[in-house]
Amino acid sequence: METKWLEDFLCLAETRNFAHAASDRHITQSAFSRRIMALEEWLGVTLVDRSVHPATWTSAGWLFRRLAADLLRDAYAARTLVCGHQPLADSTKVVQFSVAHTLVFTFFPNWLKHVHSDFGSLTARVFAVNVPEGVQHLVDNNCDILLAYHHQQLPILLDPNRFPFLLLGVERILPFSAPDKRGRPIFRLPGTRAEAVPFMAYSAGAFLGNVVEMMLLNSPEPYNLRRCLETHMSEALKAMVVAGHGVGWLPESCVTDELRDGRLVPAGPAAWTTSLEVRLYRSATNTKPIVAKLWSFISSELSEVDREKRTS
Repeated sequence: METKWLEDFLCLAETRNFAHAASDRHITQSAFSRRIMALEEWLGVTLVDRSVHPATWTSAGWLFRRLAADLLRDAYAARTLVCGHQPLADSTKVVQFSVAHTLVFTFFPNWLKHVHSDFGSLTARVFAVNVPEGVQHLVDNNCDILLAYHHQQLPILLDPNRFPFLLLGVERILPFSAPDKRGRPIFRLPGTRAEAVPFMAYSAGAFLGNVVEMMLLNSPEPYNLRRCLETHMSEALKAMVVAGHGVGWLPESCVTDELRDGRLVPAGPAAWTTSLEVRLYRSATNTKPIVAKLWSFISSELSEVDREKRTS
């Protein structure tokens, strides 16, 4: 049996029309019919009642429809799992990154492009993680490099002698709202008792959620928020804020396009803002040559930038 036979069968189940299904599968109707017949022959049962129009299923066909979907899902999952454990081409040039969820979408793509252009080619295997999960990956040697946010009041508790780090940059996290027709925030901090501000929040345990809770605990004035959403993904939170559901804290790099296009505006003064460091971590015991070479390159580049700043 071939997986394409299952895909054909499920496509036919959706359209109930051989011609439409063949078109969707980009093959001729005669070839499509032969593949359905091949599946029936392999199973030893008739799946489709061809005596009526639109096509309908025999009792075996109805039963197999659900089984076919499960079989395909399992096949796809197995392929993904197995491929994920296969060595990538030239494993000496593979660097395994654990990257904080938000940074996967914002900082990491352009940073890696810069690395490729100045350092040379390397193959990256990337795991999107929350910060505690990424720290555990590093400690357990399940990644070569961790890219994560850091805040001095919510430190990543790693021994710098065992897990050195490089500071790649600093960015702010601040509250945003969708704007009204005049370009002013629809929702604005701090809210009132009569009208609490709808709050798009991060899930408990998410690093950015801890940062926001820290700011709220140290809020510059009393506030009134009504928690309406929880998610661990900043992209999902951003989508809800852009759609006008409420206020949410987001790193500035996450909303560059939305700010430029006027789809988001700050929802409070600078007192509701804090800064986050973007750090790279590695294990001092990691002996992979490509990792040591990459780390040396990044260190040298950061030192050069620092020298230029001091002399300018």
